[in-house]
Amino acid sequence: MKTSRILLFCATLLLANAQVAQAQNGTAALDRVVEKFRRSGDLSAAFTLTVYNALNEPVDKQSGTIKLAGDKFYWTTPAMTVWYNGQLQWAYVKATEEVNLTEPTPAEIASINPYTLITTYKQNFNVKALKAKNSQQRVAELTPKKKGTQIDRVVLTVNASTWTPQSFQIYYSDRTHSTIALSQLVTGQNFPDATFVFNKKQYPKAEVIDLR
Repeated sequence: MKTSRILLFCATLLLANAQVAQAQNGTAALDRVVEKFRRSGDLSAAFTLTVYNALNEPVDKQSGTIKLAGDKFYWTTPAMTVWYNGQLQWAYVKATEEVNLTEPTPAEIASINPYTLITTYKQNFNVKALKAKNSQQRVAELTPKKKGTQIDRVVLTVNASTWTPQSFQIYYSDRTHSTIALSQLVTGQNFPDATFVFNKKQYPKAEVIDLR
């Protein structure tokens, strides 16, 4: 499924004097987002994922929720639920009642959890500020420093009042792209560790496939 592939692959950003200033503006915005994120404690948000084909036509749309605590995360949609405890990842597909257990690499985590694109942007991306639609937004374009990656570029839109992400537009090398719109962000939460671990008792019919 295209949506599942993107959510699992991605579900993971922001030369004359004018160009230098433009890059600095984009970096400054991302730095404020990162600082806000690090001070926010555990957080949750609602998201809507829209997938587009190479002709820029929407081919799938799903909504869900995500919970984050440090390097741990949990997200769920009507089709799939993913748990990551900082080392192991469980991906449950509702249609097949299968759970794929993996130990993802840092690069794979970056593609699954879009917030990782922000917190690791200095290591992995070049940043350029783009023109925002209004004064309440800041927009940054991130392009991978390494060539040959599946992600071609990421456009991040930030709320300039709260310095929290509003949306990610992720463009892939196969000319498809996806948009992740965020809402209902709640910070300062305290999720138990069990939130980020698959509980077999809650899914008694699920088959766990160990792919480590």
